[in-house]
Amino acid sequence: MKRKITTLLLVTIPLLSIAQVTIKGKITEGKGKPVPFATVFVKNSIVGTLTDTLGNYKLHYSKKENLVIVATAIGYDTSTYNLIPDSNKNYTVNISVKSNSSNLNEVVITPGSFDANNDRKVAMLTTMDIYTTAGAEGDVVGAIQTLPGVQKVSDQTGLFVRGGDASESAAIVDGLVVQDPFFSPVPGVAQRSRFGPYQFKGISFSSGGYSARYGQALSGILELNTNDLPEETTFTANINMAGVALGGAKLWQHSSLEGSINYTNTNPFYGLMKTNLDFFQPPVGGGGSLRYVWTNANGDILKLSGNYNQYKSGINVINPEQPDSTLAFNLRNYYTTGSAYYKHLFNPKTYLTLSASYSQNGDSVKWGTENFDKTDDREQARAELGSQVSDKFYGYIGTEVQRYSEGQKFDTINLAFTETQIAGYAEGEWKPVKWFGLKPGIRYEYSELLGKSDLAPRISAAARLGKYGQISAAYGMFYQDASDKYLLFGDKPGFQEATHYIVNYQLMVNDRTFRVEGYYKSYNDLIRELTEGPYDPNPYRPFYWPVNNSGYGYAQGVDVFWRDKKSIKNFDYWISYSYIDTKRLYANYPVEATPDFVSTNNLNIVTKYFIEKPGINLSLTYAYASGRPYYNPNNPTFLGDRSPAYQDLAASISYLFRVKKLFGVFYLGVDNVTNNHNVLGYNYSDNGENRFPILPALYRSAFAGVFISLTPFKKDEL
Repeated sequence: MKRKITTLLLVTIPLLSIAQVTIKGKITEGKGKPVPFATVFVKNSIVGTLTDTLGNYKLHYSKKENLVIVATAIGYDTSTYNLIPDSNKNYTVNISVKSNSSNLNEVVITPGSFDANNDRKVAMLTTMDIYTTAGAEGDVVGAIQTLPGVQKVSDQTGLFVRGGDASESAAIVDGLVVQDPFFSPVPGVAQRSRFGPYQFKGISFSSGGYSARYGQALSGILELNTNDLPEETTFTANINMAGVALGGAKLWQHSSLEGSINYTNTNPFYGLMKTNLDFFQPPVGGGGSLRYVWTNANGDILKLSGNYNQYKSGINVINPEQPDSTLAFNLRNYYTTGSAYYKHLFNPKTYLTLSASYSQNGDSVKWGTENFDKTDDREQARAELGSQVSDKFYGYIGTEVQRYSEGQKFDTINLAFTETQIAGYAEGEWKPVKWFGLKPGIRYEYSELLGKSDLAPRISAAARLGKYGQISAAYGMFYQDASDKYLLFGDKPGFQEATHYIVNYQLMVNDRTFRVEGYYKSYNDLIRELTEGPYDPNPYRPFYWPVNNSGYGYAQGVDVFWRDKKSIKNFDYWISYSYIDTKRLYANYPVEATPDFVSTNNLNIVTKYFIEKPGINLSLTYAYASGRPYYNPNNPTFLGDRSPAYQDLAASISYLFRVKKLFGVFYLGVDNVTNNHNVLGYNYSDNGENRFPILPALYRSAFAGVFISLTPFKKDEL
């Protein structure tokens, strides 16, 4: 069962048809050990599911006929069971699968990437890890920030990857770029992403060297693939300190309809929490979503979805021109998106995908006495053809077109631009032997606004070292338009460029994973503002001066990841550490320097423990980041000062319960348990004589709620 806890559902829905039979059971290895996340399906149908962490599964089938139940998992031979139904409606089918060592020894090409999916043989995380990580608050990006190569910047919105700023990363859903993947930014307050983990069957994060499928991101890609058919008809409700959400899913034999409505009112939350900023209008809003999925016996699938959300908020923020004072920041936002995705299988080895989407975002802001309105929209379409040409080679080609525009109005000043980009790509994966693989690719992009094109070669390789280890390497060139804030003023500089070099070693054995990765990233043709006069640290400064592509920089470092799910029963933990050395000359920097959003050292320790009786999941996350640079006008070294180190200990608990026919989970999360008074940096007065600390919106916070469903929870959903 795949639920959406953060964007929950709605409508009254009938339960499963009486004509259906229920098939349940357990998938185990030869010695009786459960096989989690195995695929179980009815042969010659689209009815299927995944086992939970205990190897259990459940299927519903509407026809009483002789069935073949198939169980398969990476690293195991496929097993089947012939079921001849009688007058019963419930059947128990346990299946044993045999390990296939030849499949386990096949190399997987993944330099720079972390996958979160239900394939236990290759994934660093599962989609459930995203939700059950303390401190992540059910946010996909919040959990990604516990991985190496990513940094949490508490006063800025976005995904910061290996020395890149927030504009250098992109979010992709079903192959399509997400316009405005985060809620609209508020000065000094980091916003969460629009993604909840239960929306997706697979999450892949690349901190560099990513596929030729994608472009326009100098640093990293967050790729998400939405769920297919839900496992069963259900109804859900979520009530918490920030609002109420209702939702439901109706499943038919070959299709499903899902819907959700939500109402957000954070007054109860901010009324109980002590804040460092004055939320005179805590966020209030609501929205809804609708999703239809159709498939057939051949494996074709169609997904149609739409979403609408709006909210308003008000907060007194630091005046960027006079940091000893505040200004009222009033925001009204609406966000609309719709998408279509279709995949056709010509045969089991050849497919065609077609997808398209439209999104629009609008902000109406009153900042002090100034009025500011912004609208942006994106239309895009994409096609990809892929085929497994032989047992040793798999390839795909594709093309995409994107049109996006943005308009801003400051009182009587109107600014706008429209960009159309066309791209094509080709990539292949060649494994001449099981222990070695090569993945070359090429991407072409053309910008109508700039009147320029680029050609980006990329290649990665991996070699198996022994039974459980492998070494990988990647090289690639990546291009990106200038930031919107420059294009709005009519500037048309060329593409910015980054070149990635990556080498990693990975060992996965017995539910333990070790990974170490070294990288070097060179920046060229970065945007520089040709200003006169002293440096202005105000990030909202106007851009009346010319710009060019004379900027440059580098980022180099080491990322380490260790995870152990084996040593202690029901206990799971991972440790990630990142070291980075980076400098750049860009924007209005007078000299090359480490950017003010970068911490040299970052450490995350995530722990989880499940108590089977009475059904409680506990999680602790510790985060450490060394001090970030900040601008001190009295220091002759530009960005030479460092803020104090950032430390945070987060805790969460979830408790499973049942009341008659309702299944529920109570959850409680506390961020910054120790109430550490983190300081993120300092602002200075115009004369440099006084400094003022930059503080997070809250030192410590707590969030609680209850989630109720008509269908039972699995252990790994807590």
